[in-house]
Amino acid sequence: MLIPAPLVQPQTFNQLLTEALVRVPVYNPEYTNHQNNTDPGVTILQLFAFMVDNLSYLCNQIPDRNRIKFLNLLGIPMDPPQAASGVVVFSNDRGPLATVTLPQGLPVVAGAAGFATSDGLDVLPVDAKTYLRQALSPADQTIAAQTYTQLYAAFTTPTTNLQFYQTESFDPPATANNLPVADLGDGSIVDRSLWIALLTRAVDAGANSAVLDEIAGKTLTLGIVPASEAKELVLEPAAPGNSQPSSPLIYEISTGQLNGTAPVYQRLDSIQDTDPLTVPSLVQLTLPARNSIGNWALGPLEDGVGDFPPSLQDQSVQSRVVTWIRVRLPLPADALAPSAAVARFNWVGINATKVSQQIQVPVELVGTGTGEPDQSFTLVNTPVLASTLSITIDGVPWSQTDDLLAAPSEVADATRSRVYMVDNASGTLTFGTGVQGARPAAGSKIFATYAFGGGIAGNVGIGAINASPQLPAGFKITNPLPASGGSAGETLDQAEKRIPLFLQNAGRAVSASDFKDIVDSTPGVDLGRAEVIPLFDPDAAVNAPGVVTVMVIPNDPSTPQGPVPDRYFLQSVCDYLDPRRLVTTEVHVVGPDYQDLSVSVGFDIVPGQDVATVREAIKSAIRNFLSPLTGGQGGTGWPLQKPVVDRELLAQAARANGVSDIRNVLMWDGTGAAITTLSITNLQLPRLTQVGANLGDPENITQAPPSGGGPTLVPVPVLPVGC
Repeated sequence: MLIPAPLVQPQTFNQLLTEALVRVPVYNPEYTNHQNNTDPGVTILQLFAFMVDNLSYLCNQIPDRNRIKFLNLLGIPMDPPQAASGVVVFSNDRGPLATVTLPQGLPVVAGAAGFATSDGLDVLPVDAKTYLRQALSPADQTIAAQTYTQLYAAFTTPTTNLQFYQTESFDPPATANNLPVADLGDGSIVDRSLWIALLTRAVDAGANSAVLDEIAGKTLTLGIVPASEAKELVLEPAAPGNSQPSSPLIYEISTGQLNGTAPVYQRLDSIQDTDPLTVPSLVQLTLPARNSIGNWALGPLEDGVGDFPPSLQDQSVQSRVVTWIRVRLPLPADALAPSAAVARFNWVGINATKVSQQIQVPVELVGTGTGEPDQSFTLVNTPVLASTLSITIDGVPWSQTDDLLAAPSEVADATRSRVYMVDNASGTLTFGTGVQGARPAAGSKIFATYAFGGGIAGNVGIGAINASPQLPAGFKITNPLPASGGSAGETLDQAEKRIPLFLQNAGRAVSASDFKDIVDSTPGVDLGRAEVIPLFDPDAAVNAPGVVTVMVIPNDPSTPQGPVPDRYFLQSVCDYLDPRRLVTTEVHVVGPDYQDLSVSVGFDIVPGQDVATVREAIKSAIRNFLSPLTGGQGGTGWPLQKPVVDRELLAQAARANGVSDIRNVLMWDGTGAAITTLSITNLQLPRLTQVGANLGDPENITQAPPSGGGPTLVPVPVLPVGC
């Protein structure tokens, strides 16, 4: 494919000459013979146009690799494509009752997008379901206590200091727009624990003992994905990002044994690759010997009580439980005091590993050398991850370089001259001329080992990764959460546009404008807006020396009125900003603090206009004006520190096509209180939750619908946590 040459100077000879001639009357009105081609002055202008046209032609022939070299000399390399990553789960549904070890680098696919596993793992022949003990509301707690007293009055069991709960299944998410959240630290889960029931497979029903024999002593790989929402990430001075301390999780397994009347659990040795409270992590748990794994057969008075596992209503599941894995936070010194640990999870599962969108090519015959200068060959798979590329010619390794012109002659230095260049996008390998870099000899065999991947194609949804050419029979694979982080990389034109910014700040964030320019360049995120507030601490809402707050808003079409960055978005900004900030600067990367607002407009229309069309035009005008990305008078997003005034909204509604008059505009804040002005301070922005437009007077759109008058639903009686 022929790549069009960049046009440094697009004007032709005739255009240059014409432009010079039309300037003559402006700058030299005494010269009146400029329309005569034989005039010496015109001849000089023709010569000038000819020379500029030739120079422009030469400049326009600069190849892309010269432009790339110029960027490298400036220290502005192009951002390469980023590979998407995620978590996958393997299951042995119909295979033999045996633990199968899968290697690192196992290829898996999601349609046309290829991935590879980052770690090897043991796939245990068990199923798993995760449960939690959901706390009841005070009203339901009272009802449960009354029911408990009626059922067990004959046993004189005390009903004081009992905390009732409802067993809830913590299932994998069905859609990325509604991720479940289990919070171990806010009191909504009574025992601060997640309970993972290891179950026999459907094909092994009744073989609980055989399953325990098989999994004893094996390594169970647990995948943990923390909740993606995050209000703020902080880069502390002279410390890398995400250095905030966190409480470690404790992993225990049920033994089936009792210490008196109390159940006995054995703490498991764990190896985690990252912090599971902040980033997706893999935790390797070494299961104990067979005599230290088991479950309890409990009666109705013990089932689900105290430290025993949660009560399960489904007997078909209960009969398949072989053992329990408990994941919990350490208990605080005072059991009634809330914990400061933040442990919020979107998903927890077994037989998990991480994947990234890069496929390893173990060996590829690139071609045969000819002995000619400037030999080039093309790799089969692209884009190439240059850091993974290794080239050998007749068994001798060659080195990668970004400048063949700097390579020595193959006669002067046979070793240092064995270099090549690679174009990541096209996969083209280029070798030297002999004078500058060595030439592959005639008949020599060129082999390559490399990985390829990256790009937005890897950002696949839930369940998209569902096949592997190397999985044993009876195995399945899926991704319980979307893969993310893939980006197309930077084009040459985009990289060249960063040259003025780099010359201004040299890639260092010092001033507020430096911070904004660098944050705007963050790769791998769809940034809609960034605001930099120097000398401001958002946690204390006060001015503070040495502190910089960066508010970021993503482009999220699903929530146009209030897009919120998640943890991965904030982390991408932090990772890009961290090496470019001064080490003494404390940086807070936050999302906006939205203030909910409801608006209702009453209007009259021009005769002959359609009411529905005018109504939607008014709503659209209000939405656009209050948008955090396109709102405000300048269309760049609602400004910080600017209050929302009902008269401004009236003016916006009046500009809608077909409106003859705006009768009134009503506003309500997030509590439903009627207001005329919504105060906006610090990092706050308005978020339009409801907007109505009514022909005539505005309606009160905050009124709750009338109650149906039906009976109050009473929860099913539940068992107590402890006594």
